[in-house]
Amino acid sequence: MTNKEKRHFRRYKKHSKFSLLLGGKSFGAETVDYSADGVNLIIEDSPPIAEGTILDLNIKDTAIHTKGKVVWLKKSKTHTRAGLKMTGPVKGSLRHHMLADILMGLQRSKITGILGIKSGSILKKVYTKDGDMIFSASNQEADRLGDILLREKKINLEQYNHSVEVLKKTGKRQGTALVELGYLRPQELIHAVKHQVEEIIISLFGLEDGIFEFNEGPLPTDEVIILKLSAANLIYRGIKINSDIQKAKDYLNALMDATLVFSPDPLNLFQSITLDETAKEILSYITGKTSIKDMLLLSRFNAFETLKTIYALLNTRIIDVSEGKEEGVAEISPEEIIEKPDVSVPQEVIDRIENMYNSYERLGYYGVFGVKEWAAHDEIKKAYYKVAKEFHPDMHFNLESDDLKAKLNAIFSFVTQAYTTLSDPEKRRQYDKQLSHKSVRTVSNEELAREKFGEGMNKFTARNLTQALELFGQAAYLHNSIAKYHYYYGLTLNKLGRLKEAEKAVQRALKIEPANTDYIAEAGHIYLRLGFQGRAKSTFEAVLKLSPAHQRAREGMMSLEKSASG
Repeated sequence: MTNKEKRHFRRYKKHSKFSLLLGGKSFGAETVDYSADGVNLIIEDSPPIAEGTILDLNIKDTAIHTKGKVVWLKKSKTHTRAGLKMTGPVKGSLRHHMLADILMGLQRSKITGILGIKSGSILKKVYTKDGDMIFSASNQEADRLGDILLREKKINLEQYNHSVEVLKKTGKRQGTALVELGYLRPQELIHAVKHQVEEIIISLFGLEDGIFEFNEGPLPTDEVIILKLSAANLIYRGIKINSDIQKAKDYLNALMDATLVFSPDPLNLFQSITLDETAKEILSYITGKTSIKDMLLLSRFNAFETLKTIYALLNTRIIDVSEGKEEGVAEISPEEIIEKPDVSVPQEVIDRIENMYNSYERLGYYGVFGVKEWAAHDEIKKAYYKVAKEFHPDMHFNLESDDLKAKLNAIFSFVTQAYTTLSDPEKRRQYDKQLSHKSVRTVSNEELAREKFGEGMNKFTARNLTQALELFGQAAYLHNSIAKYHYYYGLTLNKLGRLKEAEKAVQRALKIEPANTDYIAEAGHIYLRLGFQGRAKSTFEAVLKLSPAHQRAREGMMSLEKSASG
């Protein structure tokens, strides 16, 4: 599992001989490596092919039976090397492809469609939208929502049978029937459906044999409920729960003396994943010197659990096996990998993303990392990992906003390109030369306001409230029609105890965005601190009417209840 792999789908090294029929003549050929969407070949002699030629591939050893387009060629006196891209759907056999690699490849490809997996009479489907898994389906009775709820004792047999009668009579989904019959609350149904979808995907890791095929295209909107599902999280859980331990042993036995390292690629390193205690312990031992054999001695968990955990983490690509020559991670500690991103105040996170999205091109390669043009490579590298973690595409799994993924992808792509350029001496010299030739242009008030607000957010996050207040005030002055500038000015004033000024600032934000529940809730907390309990109560109630789960408003109501009982 090399971390040098930059293609979407992982390549597997395999030398398989086969015959290639070209123009009525048979040529001996051999695979060098293959993936779900491509193959690298050696063809004997000088076959009549060029870039763009379509070849029929029938390679028994790797179950490749499809057409491939030649995308590159390298000819010699005795043979021809060729790289082919499959022209049809992504498909293959689970005996020759790891499911984790297929799911990760689809995610990295950012494509929409349906992955079908068939094993005997079993047919299960995974739906992806822009690469992310969002839904699943199965033809197995054990995977039905009602069966899962019954098995996990969320409903009883009588309730189950009653719901089946209703769905047979009305054609409604079983979940809908359970809610209408009063056996589940609407919120419980949402959690139950997500659990069902996850369980179907996790069960796929228990399949030892089968075929898969991904059909790209629009999703059937009448069948699909869009959920947010992390590929790394489900891969880790699926392998831990369902993967064959013998498969893990067979793979790891040959690597016992190999050193485990963190992936140097932030796209792998900072994925959204919930780690169990075994994984946290394994990650804590990764120093760049610890082998798998060492892990077995150090771990307080048994060998079975330890090996399965290492195997699962390798499949998520968060860790890798050292090849002895890859670039090390810049001062990344296990704690930074284990620690989840802080999304306790979602609006603050969203605002940081929006601010970076609006300013990264203007900031340029040095500015996006917050370093000077003379910064040393180690300083740039450290800044790269910090920014890549904060704006990792998987951050959108933690937030309600639906349009953040594209913005996070744009930011992440830019910072990756920035690091690639600045870490290469020649590319960096060329970039610096371009910078020196750029003419100075006039900066508008709007751009300057965005810049001041971004600086303010950095100070606010660092708890430097006095400087944050000044910068937010400048942003609001320069562009006073942006609600969040006034809101954060008021939020900072509130934290500094300047309550009357805070209330006025938040009211200015509400004049611009009167339905913003975050702003209304903050006004309620200011009223609470000012001693206006009746006004605070009616404000929190107004928020909860619009958004029943609003955390800040619920905290305010709890404070009022405690005050009343005290």
